[in-house]
Amino acid sequence: MIRLAVIGGGPKSLFALLALHDRLTSASSRQITVDVFDPFPPGSGSVWRGEQPDVLRLNVNMGIVDASSSLSSENFSAWVRRVAPESPAEKYPQRVLVGRYLREQFQLLSQHGNMAVVHAPFVVTGVERAGSTWRVSGPFGSHHYDEVLLATGHGLADAVPFTPFPGAANQHALIGDYSTLTTENIPAESTVWIRGAALTAYDVALLLTEGRGGSWQWPDGDCHDGAGVHYLASGGEPLHIVLSSRSGSLMYPKSESVPERVSACVSHYKQPLREWGRQVRDEVPDCGVGLSGMWSILLDCAQECAHLMGSTASALSLWRTAMTGRSADPGLDAGTLASAVTTAAGLRGSLAVNHYAAPITTAWLWARVWSGLYADLVLVMDRLPRSNQARKEFVRVAHNLERFAFGPPELTALKLVALFDSGILRLATPGESPPHGAVLVDAVTPGPGALHTAAPGGRPSSDIIAGLLHSGHVSVGDGDRGLLTDVDGTALARDGSRTESLAALGRPTEDPTLGHDTLNRGLHGEYGLWAQRVADRVIDQFDS
Repeated sequence: MIRLAVIGGGPKSLFALLALHDRLTSASSRQITVDVFDPFPPGSGSVWRGEQPDVLRLNVNMGIVDASSSLSSENFSAWVRRVAPESPAEKYPQRVLVGRYLREQFQLLSQHGNMAVVHAPFVVTGVERAGSTWRVSGPFGSHHYDEVLLATGHGLADAVPFTPFPGAANQHALIGDYSTLTTENIPAESTVWIRGAALTAYDVALLLTEGRGGSWQWPDGDCHDGAGVHYLASGGEPLHIVLSSRSGSLMYPKSESVPERVSACVSHYKQPLREWGRQVRDEVPDCGVGLSGMWSILLDCAQECAHLMGSTASALSLWRTAMTGRSADPGLDAGTLASAVTTAAGLRGSLAVNHYAAPITTAWLWARVWSGLYADLVLVMDRLPRSNQARKEFVRVAHNLERFAFGPPELTALKLVALFDSGILRLATPGESPPHGAVLVDAVTPGPGALHTAAPGGRPSSDIIAGLLHSGHVSVGDGDRGLLTDVDGTALARDGSRTESLAALGRPTEDPTLGHDTLNRGLHGEYGLWAQRVADRVIDQFDS
């Protein structure tokens, strides 16, 4: 009998377990037992828990969500059509529906699957090698397992932020739990200062307005730039809501449609990008690979897209935008950088560009290139040894371009415009401090990886990681935050060898691998290779 411990019960562990189930025969599956450790319902985990307010919506196209298996052929879109036919056809449905779908798929696995899967509603505090097994410890005591899978996602429950926000109404990250945003903690007519100006901060702003009974007045005609959208206050919301961030800017709204000629142009660069990736892996210098060739391909793509859209954006202006996070103003010289999106006017301008009612900007061009080639970038950058300079440059540029490419849906951006116009919402200026008496809310979520900051010197994100690092069973490369793993998720030890029977998937491995903050299970292949390895072990034991 093989005993498997899965630490973390979110989508990544669900995808892995469904893949394992589908690779086992009904006979061999009786040779494995699975305990899934998570204090929250498995499948949805913490992020997608079921009690989230209806105000919160999915921030990505619902079409990418797919937990189908031999137990159920339904992807999320098909499931919604069946269980919630009254829901309007939309790209970004209520987030609570995603959680219901993921939990249902786990329930199908545990109740009707061919292997024994049990939910253990506990937080794991330690994983240690014990001979040929692993000792998994927590408030439940300790148990021994033959295989351990780390899939902790955004972090273990109740983890304290790496950089605490003293005095904040919430002492833990807002990861699916918004119970602290009550009228008792945040009274009506108060001033709220939110640390953060990204997607979680927008959630908080909507929960404190629309979530308290406010509503929206929409114009009869086209409102692509937010003109005519008004917020109707309920009287229960704060008087002022201030978003604050180090950059002093907002994320750019997603473009809901892209011209076919631009999509075709971006697709044309997939092959050159992948060919570059193959070439640089053939001979990696001791200092690691530089990324200038990759950036050249992306710049060529952005320039060709610019030409197709009638823009004169130069390679220099595009690279400046990538390095600074500031878009080139089409009304000025191509090399001049405009202010970032900081106000309703900035959001309106970005929305207008998305609807081609304003000249194309370098931010819009980079959003098309980065989002359109992202799956190929994940493949090309997968475990690629990079020079220190290349690593730092990639982190900087990726951070900037993700603000252009992976921002809020248009509907959320339109609501933010209305809140800006109403005077309730504003963005703090760089260096501004919270006013006296303001209610503080921390909307910064834990970063990806196993360390809070890059190695060497980065502090482990949990006692589990700290213990495994100390024992040498896992490792983190210099300049990275994420665990080093093999292509099947198997952890790599301090000496570079495989730590057999210990694996990690998802956000704990970010940096050596890319793009794990996603519900798109097709973007990464580790979970399938992990499932095949474990299935082979189970079948070998059954046959013997």
